[in-house]
Amino acid sequence: MATEAALPLSVVVAARNCAGRIEGTVRPWLALAREVIVVDQMSDDGTDRRAEELGCLVIRNEPPDGNFDLNRKLGMQRASSEWILYIDTDERPTPGLLVELRAFLANPAANGGIEGARIPNLFYFLGKPLRHGIYNPRSSEIRLVRQGCWDYPCEKGYHRGVSVKGEVARFKHPYKHFNVNSLSEWFLKTDQYTEHDARASYRSAPARTWSAFWEASRFFVNHYFFRRGFLDGFHGLVAVFYFMLYHLTLRIKRWELGYKDTRIEGEDFLKSIESPRR
Repeated sequence: MATEAALPLSVVVAARNCAGRIEGTVRPWLALAREVIVVDQMSDDGTDRRAEELGCLVIRNEPPDGNFDLNRKLGMQRASSEWILYIDTDERPTPGLLVELRAFLANPAANGGIEGARIPNLFYFLGKPLRHGIYNPRSSEIRLVRQGCWDYPCEKGYHRGVSVKGEVARFKHPYKHFNVNSLSEWFLKTDQYTEHDARASYRSAPARTWSAFWEASRFFVNHYFFRRGFLDGFHGLVAVFYFMLYHLTLRIKRWELGYKDTRIEGEDFLKSIESPRR
């Protein structure tokens, strides 16, 4: 529940079956933001109820093809504050970020010409923050936007990113992104993301056959050697390998869908059993 000292900020969270994480996700923002909006993707583990107990505004919605970015966009469209920030259930703000964000929002005169802000992140893989390879220390995303000044073309697929019309600031302090917490979770995310993006693009994107493995090899060499993923030890090796596998899976799924277009269901293949979603 927002306090009297709450700033003109709406925090938006897209969630699905994360009852064990939702409190840790929203609690840092409850005393800071005017409202916290949780858009729940029809969870069956009580995520929505727990969010309501914490004082969040909860919207229940099943987006087309399970594209949770559409739920995030829905929450941003429903936000009522001057500023909107989105955060995921596998992300946590650092104390420095909360202080910096409060100072930014509390000084309208200083941010008058700014329409959005990029926030850097710390990338965690299986319990360790990566510093090389997959992780780019200069990376940051537009996470904070002014009401009415943003665009989010997420209908085209996952992780399309938010853009703004005007000037964009860059915060110094990061949030923690616990991107991969277990390999089981990673496989679920990979299957869901690549399935959606492959179906959205396989008719327009070229089918990858043998070249997909060449491109995967280049990805590994670039990130493990040239971008020094080896400096992160065994975590670095595993991270580069599995993200290489992600891109390889996406390319092969595009080829798979194109090939199935030339086959007959029931004679050449059977309809797949639906996989669980994260």
